[in-house]
Amino acid sequence: MSISDKNYKDIIYHEENGIGTITLNRPNKLNALQYPLLMEIVEVLEGIKENQSIRVIVLKGAGRSFCSGDDLVSMMGAATDYPPLLEEGFGIPHHKVIYLIREIQKPVIAVLHGYCLGAGFELALACDFRIAADNLEIGDHRTTRSIAILSGASWFLPRLIGLTRATDILLTGKHLNAKEALEIGLINEYYNQAEFEEKSTEFISRIAQMPTRCLGYNKTMINYSLINNLFDSLKNDLALFVENMKTADSREGHASFLEKRDPVFKGR
Repeated sequence: MSISDKNYKDIIYHEENGIGTITLNRPNKLNALQYPLLMEIVEVLEGIKENQSIRVIVLKGAGRSFCSGDDLVSMMGAATDYPPLLEEGFGIPHHKVIYLIREIQKPVIAVLHGYCLGAGFELALACDFRIAADNLEIGDHRTTRSIAILSGASWFLPRLIGLTRATDILLTGKHLNAKEALEIGLINEYYNQAEFEEKSTEFISRIAQMPTRCLGYNKTMINYSLINNLFDSLKNDLALFVENMKTADSREGHASFLEKRDPVFKGR
């Protein structure tokens, strides 16, 4: 059975116009994360990783919020919700989801509204773009309950907004609204709730029409440069630049420039 035809328990997956949308679907729990939900995301990401018809991946939440964080009752109290064994050495499913979001050579867009907190905050940090409604409340208050971060905020947040601001959020439990988040570069755009669906759809569609493989190569270059020195990064940039030159979209970009017309990219 194709993942696009599968009925998941805790998420909804939908494909349309080159956009693969993963919706966290526990609205009565403000989409709090639990291990089965995370493993469903893993299944979808692994299933579409090499699917060239999917040009953008969207991560969003059903109901009133994107994600309120981990479902602590489920993860700490229920004997039926132990973390599954992961062969690749990931300690918990959160880590595999984060890894796949960064590894996949497609843009991943987090569409945020309401609460984006704790482990849900870390999930959003891993994405390439974060767009939001103006009712966003984003941050990490786990220290106020003596719960440490565990899924990448320590790595992503200082790189996104700087050490001083990241330390402030992660040590004090601060929450930010959409305006504050935009001002420090934590999100890319935010929209009035009345036009949020329309504007976020426009943003996603624009990214979906871009040269997907070129975007994927650039994403891989960014990932590589974060953990390697300049010389090695330059060599890696050149190698992936050459690979991109072999794509149909690269040829279309060149031809459209010479013919003085807008390019029509196919994501190939």
